[in-house]
Amino acid sequence: MTTALKYTTHEGTQKVVPLDTVRIIRPLSDDEKDRAKASLKEKRNIDIDTDRVSVRIEFTDKTSKLARENLEALRAQGVALVNLGSERYVPAANITAAEAFSREDADRLKEDEYTLKQTFRAKVETKAGTILSSATPQQVMDRRAKALEASNTNAAPAAAPKPKVA
Repeated sequence: MTTALKYTTHEGTQKVVPLDTVRIIRPLSDDEKDRAKASLKEKRNIDIDTDRVSVRIEFTDKTSKLARENLEALRAQGVALVNLGSERYVPAANITAAEAFSREDADRLKEDEYTLKQTFRAKVETKAGTILSSATPQQVMDRRAKALEASNTNAAPAAAPKPKVA
C-alpha cells in the first residue's frame, strides 16, 4: 500500500504529497473545468488548458489543486479509492470509521447555515477530517475493504519471508 500520492499540477509541476493529507479527489466535468479556468483567470490571472486537467484534489486544510492524472492513473500508483457518492473519492487507507448521519446531524448543520443539496446517510471519519456520504456506513466500509483488496492484488508481490533457521 502506498503512503504518498504523486500528481502533476495544471502547470506541469510534479508533486508528491502524503496520502493522509488528501481529503477528497473529484473528477472534473467540462463545466467544472470551465468554472475553474474562469476562477483562476479572475482571481490569480492564471490561464489553464482545461484539456490538461482531470481531477481536483482537496487537502486536509480544504485547499485544492487541479491535477492532470485521472482516477485510473491514481489507482495505478496503488492508491485505493472509495466513491462516497456524487463522484467524490477518498483514499481507502484514510477511512477510519463510518456512522449513520442522523436527522439531528442535519438539523445542526442547517442551524449553522449549511445547505444540504443531497441526502446523506453516513458521516465518514478520515485521517483528513469528516466527510458526508450518500452511501450507508456499511456500504462505505464494504467499498473500503473492496478497494484495499483490489489495490493489494494489483500491487507488486511482496518478497517471500525468509525461513527461520533453528
